[in-house]
Amino acid sequence: SNIHATISFFTNELGFTRDECTSVVLSYPSVLMHSIDNRLRPTVEFLQIKIGGGKENWISWKNVILSYPHLFSHSLEKTLLPKVDFLRGFDKSDTEKRLLVLNKSEVSQVVAKFPPTLWLSEENLISKLEFLAESLGLDENELRTLVVSYPQVLGLSLENNLRPKMEFFLHPNTTIFHVPLREMCSIQERDAGMNCGLSKRQLKEFVLYQPALLAYSLEKRLKPRIKHMQKHKISFFYSPKSIMSYTDEKFELWMSTQVTTWSVSEE
Repeated sequence: SNIHATISFFTNELGFTRDECTSVVLSYPSVLMHSIDNRLRPTVEFLQIKIGGGKENWISWKNVILSYPHLFSHSLEKTLLPKVDFLRGFDKSDTEKRLLVLNKSEVSQVVAKFPPTLWLSEENLISKLEFLAESLGLDENELRTLVVSYPQVLGLSLENNLRPKMEFFLHPNTTIFHVPLREMCSIQERDAGMNCGLSKRQLKEFVLYQPALLAYSLEKRLKPRIKHMQKHKISFFYSPKSIMSYTDEKFELWMSTQVTTWSVSEE
């Protein structure tokens, strides 16, 4: 039967254990309905050859399949291959501006770290890439560095995550797409009176050093810590670039040591 053939494919050809097969099937039952020759095997070969690493790097792609088995639901011709062309910049003519151009090794890193990059729509990715480049003043190389080091940023919501973070971090007079940030902010943000007041250059330094800064909760981590620092006249800009990755205990310890004037807020 097709079920037994599929299980055999995973165990004999791909080296999955019975427990790993069970995990894949429970997470994505429809995998049992896909053709081995027309869908499963070509997708595996796509990971090994087109994305890179080959069979000797199979453990990495095996983990991708275990974590995202619905990868098999996406068409090679309609979704996966075109997305690789997009990431490589092959989807543009020589006269068109390429927003992001990655080499094969960089594409492999991006997919290994954040597989959903392969099935997020191009419109979705372009809107985020353009917003990040504009908000942080990133050039092409800096944008590529950000995406390769932390591709998870592409999975963050533009309206519910990235835009509110920029409104919080950047000075209200900062312009994004020629519009002053103060005119883009919600009434709640303006009334709250909380803003880090950073320039694009200053925020870019933080983000390129620790891209995960954009993924931390605005309400549960970023705002409370910044508010605590502002209360004690401590400038966020002069704090350690990894300050938001600190555990609560480490953060409080750092705060308790700030008795010198180097970190005093600028008035």
